Formats: sequence, structure tokens, C-alpha cells
Amino acid sequence: MSNTKRMRSVTLMIATALPLIVTAQARAQELGQALSDTPQIGYEAVDLDDQVIDSSATEAEIAGLRARDVLAQKRITELEERLERLERVAGLAGAYPLNAKEQAALRGCGFGTNLMAPTYHGDQVELQRGPRQFVSTAVQDQAGAPEDTEPGRRREPAPSQSVTDITEDTQGYFGRRFSFEAGVNYTHFDDARINLSGFLALDAIFLGRISVDEQSSDIITTDFTGRFAPTDRLQFDVSVPLIYRSSVFQSGGAGGNAAGLADARVEEFGIGDISLGASYRLLQETVRRPDVVLNARVKPPTGRDPFGIELVEIAGTEGNLEVPAALSTGSGVWAGSVGASVLKTLDPMIVFGNVTYFHNFPRSFPDIDEIEGDQPGRVDIGNSIQFGAGLAFALNEKSSLSSSFTVRFGDETRLRFVDEEYSDVIGSGSTVGLLNLGATFALTERASLLTSVGVGMTTDAPDFTISARVPFRF
Repeated sequence: MSNTKRMRSVTLMIATALPLIVTAQARAQELGQALSDTPQIGYEAVDLDDQVIDSSATEAEIAGLRARDVLAQKRITELEERLERLERVAGLAGAYPLNAKEQAALRGCGFGTNLMAPTYHGDQVELQRGPRQFVSTAVQDQAGAPEDTEPGRRREPAPSQSVTDITEDTQGYFGRRFSFEAGVNYTHFDDARINLSGFLALDAIFLGRISVDEQSSDIITTDFTGRFAPTDRLQFDVSVPLIYRSSVFQSGGAGGNAAGLADARVEEFGIGDISLGASYRLLQETVRRPDVVLNARVKPPTGRDPFGIELVEIAGTEGNLEVPAALSTGSGVWAGSVGASVLKTLDPMIVFGNVTYFHNFPRSFPDIDEIEGDQPGRVDIGNSIQFGAGLAFALNEKSSLSSSFTVRFGDETRLRFVDEEYSDVIGSGSTVGLLNLGATFALTERASLLTSVGVGMTTDAPDFTISARVPFRF
């Protein structure tokens, strides 16, 4: 490039930059003037060593506050977690109203009482009342507190399984789709009476036959019951009994000899009266209201009826001892019953009661008398009503004890022969009172053992009864 061209380029660059330089100088003068007009700020001398000391103390104080805040937040978190666990134990998690099914699930779990005493096991705490829950908390240093050898083991409150057994036995197996029960019942009767056959002469001398008769009866009933519950409110069941009866008849004064004794045994085995039943849960138990169940049952005469069984004279007794040729295993008539049962859990006690009305339908038979030959007629066994009440206590999660009393009032039996009017059978009315003591034992989650002993409280009641039943739930 020539020198002339270089000079022209430099001149052009200077001409372009000159206005910018002038503008910048003017702007700088304006800023200088503005700064000169601003009041001056005075500064004091500061000791740098003191400033460093004050800053270190402030930082240490801030660090301490932050550490305390971290500890406080940690403590708040622990307290919130403990409160949440206690709410779950008390059934208050979420604080929402419980429906009827949830309230029913609280039966026997300790609610309704003010007792909620904790027992510490190292870093675990067990509440003696509450639902099935084992709460883990911080380590509790309690003097003398026993250490649990199985800290991870789940602990459950005592009443739940036993309360379920009592409720299902009393009210029904609602909520169980299928269930089956096998049971055996033993009943014993003793009866003694004096028979006089003759007349009284001169108001002081009895002329005729005197005999002292005793009857001892043993009845063993084996029941097989199947249940079907299509819903949690409705249940159907069928029960098939097999009955073995053995009666021993004894008579004193046989053959006209005051010291003469004669006896005879009569036995019978067969099917009893099959029964078909239905139950409907009208009200499900909640915290305030009881469990109410309505039930109905029908019994066809599938067993052997007691009518028309002839008496057989025992040889050598000269008419002192006559025994039936057979024993009955059923009532012989169609029967039906309706009733209601009520149950309320008042932990740890359970109270229950029931009332049942039994109706026996009159029926005609080709023979209704024990004498030889057929005596056709119609039989009206009569109706009866039964009341019962009891209470039970849950001992622990697997067992419970119960006691109850039932009384049944029965009408007199009436007979009507052909072309005759009804006549009452004297002494056939009854009042049967029975005191029952029972115990339940949970064998597994699906099977339990239910036992009871009954003691007769009236002359018409059996001397005692013993029963054992094992329900299986599916």
C-alpha cells in the first residue's frame, strides 16, 4: 500500500472517533459536576482487629442458634411421630367418624374404658387396651422394667378372638361364607315315684299294690350343622342330629314282695328331628347400640314319634313293672319357632339375652295310646316360650368364660280320640330351668372349642347336661 493511501485511512479513522471522544469528555464533565454537588460523607477510623473479634462472636452465636434450632426441629418431629402412633393405637388416626362396621370391629378391644396403661419392653411399649397394634417408641429407661426377649414379636390384646367366638356362638356366623359345626351333647335324667294301685279301706288301710319305680335316662346327641351366609346380615343353616337313648327302669315290690326288685333297659338309636333355620341381623353392634338378630326355625318330624308305643310287662313282676317297647327320637309333629337375640359388649364383659316362641302344629296319628290295639286320634303337644340371659368374660385372646340361665314354659299336651273332644294330659305342662356354665377356647384362627355344663333348676329339667362343640369357619 502506498503512503498516500495510508494517510487517507488514518485521517478517516480520526474523523470517525473524534465525535465519540468529545461526547465522552462532555459526559465526564457532567458526572464530575454531579459528584462535586453531593454532600461529603465523613468516615471514622476503624480498628480492624476489633472488627474481626466482633464478627467471630456473632458467627459463633449464629452457629449456636442454628444448632439449637436443629435440635428443636428434631424434637418436634419425634413428638409428632409419637403422637401419630398414639392416635393409631387409640383408633383416632385421621379423626374421621367410624361407620357401623368399623365400630363393630372395636368390640372387645378395650374402648369404652379409661384404662390405657403402657408396659415397656426395652424400645417397645405395649398398650394393655387398644386395637391390635404394637407401638415402637424411643428407648424407655425404666427401673425394673422387664426386657422382652422377642422385641420384634407382634403383641395383640386379649379380648379379640374370644369375643369373636362368643359373639358368633350367640348371634350367628355372619360374614362367614361357609361354616360347619360338629357337636356332642350328653343329658342325664333321674326320676323316682311311688305307684299305688288299689283303694283305701276305713280311711286308714290301703288294699292293693304298691311299687316304687325309678327311671334313669341318658341321651347322647351328636349334631352336625352347616351354615351359609350370602351376606353379612343373612344366614341359613341346617342341623342333623343323631340320637342315642338309654333308659333303665327299676321297680321295688315286684311279685308282691316288698324286697323284690326288677329292672329293664330300653335303648334306641336313630336320626332326630332335622331343623332348618334362618337368621337376619337387624342391627349391627356399634359403640352405643347392641347387636340385634332375628331368627326363625322349622323342624319337620323326621325322628321317631312317641305316640302309639305300647307298654311291655316285665316277666315275674306281676304287673309292677311295665316298660315301653321302644323310645322316641323326635317330637312327631311339625314345629316352628321365632325369636330375637341381643348382645352388647361392655369390655371386658359381654351381656346377651334372647326370647323364643315355639309353636307345635297338631297332628293326627293312627295310634295315640300305649294300650294294645290302635287308638287313632289327634295330638296337640302345646306351645312354649323361652327366655334366656347371660354374660361372658374374655380371659385372654384365646379363651373366655360365660354363664347363662334359660327358662322355658310349656303348655299341657292335649289328646283327642276319634269322635271325642280334646282332653288335657294331666301333668304334661312343664317349666324347665337350666343354669349353664361355659368356656370357649380358640384352637386356630378357623376353629374353636365351645364347652358348657348345665344344671337343672326345676323338677322338669334334666339333672345335668354336658356339651362340646367345634365350629369350623371357612
